[in-house]
Amino acid sequence: MPLPDLGQRLLEALGHPPTAGQRQAAMALERLLATPKERAALVLKGYAGTGKTTLVGALVKVLSSERRAVVLLAPTGRAAKVLGGYAGRPASTIHRRIYRGMEEEGGGRLQIAPNKDAGALFIIDEASMIGRSSTGDRAFGGGDLLEDLFQHIYSAPGTRVLLIGDPAQLPPVGSDHSPALDPKELHAFGLVAGALEMTDVVRQAAASGILAVATDLRALLAEESPLPQFRQGYPDVIRVEGHDLQDALETAYGQDGDDEVCVICRSNKRAYQYSQQVRARIHGYEEEICSGDRIMVVKNDYFWAGKNGRAELIANGEPLVVQRVHGVEACYGARFADLTVSWWNGAEDRELEVKVMLDVLAIEAPALPDARFRALRETLFNSYTAPTKAQRYRQMREDPYARALQVKYAYAVTAHKAQGGQWNTVFVDQGYVTEDMLDREYIRWLYTAITRAGRRLYLLNFHPRFWGETDSDQ
Repeated sequence: MPLPDLGQRLLEALGHPPTAGQRQAAMALERLLATPKERAALVLKGYAGTGKTTLVGALVKVLSSERRAVVLLAPTGRAAKVLGGYAGRPASTIHRRIYRGMEEEGGGRLQIAPNKDAGALFIIDEASMIGRSSTGDRAFGGGDLLEDLFQHIYSAPGTRVLLIGDPAQLPPVGSDHSPALDPKELHAFGLVAGALEMTDVVRQAAASGILAVATDLRALLAEESPLPQFRQGYPDVIRVEGHDLQDALETAYGQDGDDEVCVICRSNKRAYQYSQQVRARIHGYEEEICSGDRIMVVKNDYFWAGKNGRAELIANGEPLVVQRVHGVEACYGARFADLTVSWWNGAEDRELEVKVMLDVLAIEAPALPDARFRALRETLFNSYTAPTKAQRYRQMREDPYARALQVKYAYAVTAHKAQGGQWNTVFVDQGYVTEDMLDREYIRWLYTAITRAGRRLYLLNFHPRFWGETDSDQ
């Protein structure tokens, strides 16, 4: 049912004078909730510091006071945790909400869950991350995630969708744009979708060096040959060189703890090197995998959560914490470890018994190369004694070695893996870059990495020209 004067009450709930963009967004949200049109949606684009998170928090507060159903969703567990934090109520991952598990028949296709929240507003954060593939593994449930999402939401009458995202961030892997932020693509799904872009930085963010750097980078996206230069003089943006990294890491871990520090870099090779530095010099870990280690899943998986209670996606990029190491073994041409891990699924902490593939930790590829994965599966297939191929394939679907989690260390990650998350302290490494590599893609990567920082940003090993200096100034 329509909520009169929703826009005005929403602006009053902000707790500060609204920007022009927030005013426009509030009125657009009022129209979204009042429209009689079916399959209505609003795309709310907002750059870092434009107050979209504050607006969403106020929206949830106002709608809750009116007892109107609100459902909060995000692509990953970490992103759901961030959304729930600023909205003041629990959020879930998209997969956890819209799928109800797997059928053993038909290749393990996922089933879309019924939507029992008629009339609800579905708020979907970090929508720039949402691609068209469901799990990346079509044999175990991969359809079109956007199509499945809308099928679930609009299966109940009176539902509305608010898609929130930052258009300056990286698009989904393998895509040159973010389909969930494109009204034309949404129209192809039968949605009646409007769009609004917030660009005004809120006054409260003006003193933030992190947001000042992000704003400058975002402005560069309109230039043909962007040449970034960091503003100086902000206490929350710290310049650091490699020889000072150890002291800076010790300070950060001492201030914020294990879960609120992250190094973001350009390559998996650098991420491995930085992770090993943190493991050895900060935590004193000597073994390849230790109790207390923080690891990250690098390939979507439905097997292990289902084996440990109920089927849920452990998504690419999800962090796990090693509670116990039960054993390490080498077999079938690979190395494995049996672990007890804790995992935040977007709504609760779960403890799982899993088998992980240790070989993936150190490789430069983002996950196990296809050729090595095929070789492992062929070795396993040939080891089975079942009389028919169909029976052997069924064995493989339940074989813990074939379904071993692919993981990397989570102390340092690429920007794609960091997307959707936020840490109090973030170190961003320039990586190998020449002047001809300073294009829009690099700026988008840098913007995404920098906006993961909540309180402190360390800019690591950046060339003097990023600071308005020449080599002769050093």
